[in-house]
Amino acid sequence: MTTLQSLLARTDANAAVAWVLTGGLLGAVGQFWRIGELDWAVVTMLLVGVTITIPIVARTPTVMLPAELLAAAAVPVAVRATGMLPQVTPFVAVAALGVLTVVVLDATTSLSMTPRFAAVFVVVVTMAGAGVWTVGTWVADTIVGTMFVGGKTELMWDLIIATVVGVGAGLLFDGYVVVSDRIEHLRTATGHTGTASTSTGGSLPGSTQQQRRVVRLLQLLLVGITIVALARRNVTLVVNSGVPLAITFLPAVLRREFDYTMDPGLVVWITLATVLHAVGAVALYELYGWYDSLTHTFSASLIAGGGYAIARSVEHHTQAVSFTRGFRGSFVVLFVLAVGVAWEILEFASGGVATLVGGEAVLAQYGTTDIVNDLVFNAAGAVVVATLGSAHFEGIAAWLASRVDVLVRGGS
Repeated sequence: MTTLQSLLARTDANAAVAWVLTGGLLGAVGQFWRIGELDWAVVTMLLVGVTITIPIVARTPTVMLPAELLAAAAVPVAVRATGMLPQVTPFVAVAALGVLTVVVLDATTSLSMTPRFAAVFVVVVTMAGAGVWTVGTWVADTIVGTMFVGGKTELMWDLIIATVVGVGAGLLFDGYVVVSDRIEHLRTATGHTGTASTSTGGSLPGSTQQQRRVVRLLQLLLVGITIVALARRNVTLVVNSGVPLAITFLPAVLRREFDYTMDPGLVVWITLATVLHAVGAVALYELYGWYDSLTHTFSASLIAGGGYAIARSVEHHTQAVSFTRGFRGSFVVLFVLAVGVAWEILEFASGGVATLVGGEAVLAQYGTTDIVNDLVFNAAGAVVVATLGSAHFEGIAAWLASRVDVLVRGGS
């Protein structure tokens, strides 16, 4: 089976072409700098930096990234240099950077990724990069007076294009790895091996009985909001209270159907996040601008936990995957940013549907400042979990891995 470590060949021909392409990228850095395209100069320099990491670590110029991958990464740089497709090429470059980065990380560190996970990671990196790009350009417009962000619609189409590009890059990379016939192991060339660290579990404060009582009270509050929404025939509020109410029963469904008992403290965490959103939909979102930031931070912490659980469950499931603590934390933040971009697209689509069919949008979006604010506080919630709260999701990760094992054995 082809692995990421086998993508590099220690051949003079591959190295010669790869070095020529690297030189071209380095020349493009100077060109972008001269014409004032500083953002592109930085992106291109990052491509160069990732590329030369391989021969530096291997201590030989003949071990390089595959020339075809470098050629693909150079395409958006060349297109941008000619001034064509300015809206698409930044995200293509970010996707290319993600592809090169996963290969280098897997080859030169103690990380181990399966090609399929690496492809997913490329998608996540591209979408997260679009989120960072959005925040950065908005800050530049606000502080420096640049005009990167044209308006909400233009910004949202940028995010949609980035998502499409990211998915496409992930699929193409997965296909490339599958058909690749390079069988030289880079890990042998660089001599890097290691194992990932693990973390321990944790629990939220309070006794189990007290935590369950809190959950029941919060569920009753959601029931009350849903009843009021039905009485007023407010479809938007019904969705924004009924769906959160349904989510609070997910732990009970898991316990009944799969015999998995979620930590009661985590159940409180989930329930409180859903209640905060439902209460905000009643009136608080419109009355207090800070309330939306609060709910995004709280919800993002759960999404971060989900991302962490997914990554850890992959580690539990297969020995071919091994992550470091630092990578897990980085993945959590990138995962939340990517999901945040997807959520903004969903809100944008909700407004489009409401315009077409009439009525009020189920999910509201109030402009570029609101989009940027959501992305920033999503990241804040992710950082909290990555640094302080990931241990609370170890149990879910182990359960997910066990379910995957059962499905694999059942299908074999």
